[in-house]
Amino acid sequence: MEEGRLKGYTEAFKIQIVKEVEKGKITQEEACRRYGILGHSTILKWCRKYGIEKRREETGGKKIVMENKEIELLQLQNENKALKQELESARIKNVVLETLVDVAERELRIPIRKKYGAKRSGK
Repeated sequence: MEEGRLKGYTEAFKIQIVKEVEKGKITQEEACRRYGILGHSTILKWCRKYGIEKRREETGGKKIVMENKEIELLQLQNENKALKQELESARIKNVVLETLVDVAERELRIPIRKKYGAKRSGK
C-alpha cells in the first residue's frame, strides 16, 4: 500500500467518506472509484479509525464537516487523474491500431487508409 498517498487526504475528507459508507449512500468499492482512492483496504482502515464511535469519543459530539469546495476540488482532481489515464489508454490503443493497419497493408498489399489528398467523385 502506498502510505504516502494516504497523507494526501485530509482528516475531514476521510471522515466524510466514512460517513457516506456508514450511512449506506455508497459502498467502499464505489467510494474508491468515485474519489480515486487506491488500495482495497484503505476505506476499511478509515472506518476503523474514524467510525461512528471513534468520532463521538474524539469530538465530544461536535461535528467535523468538510467544506464543499474541498470535496469539489478532490473530485475534480480525481476526475482529472482518471481522464489522464483514459487518454493514455486511448493513445496506446491508437498506436496498436496504426501498427495493425501497417502490417495489414504490408502483408495483404492493399491500401487500407483513406488518402486525404484524393478528390471526391462527383455523384
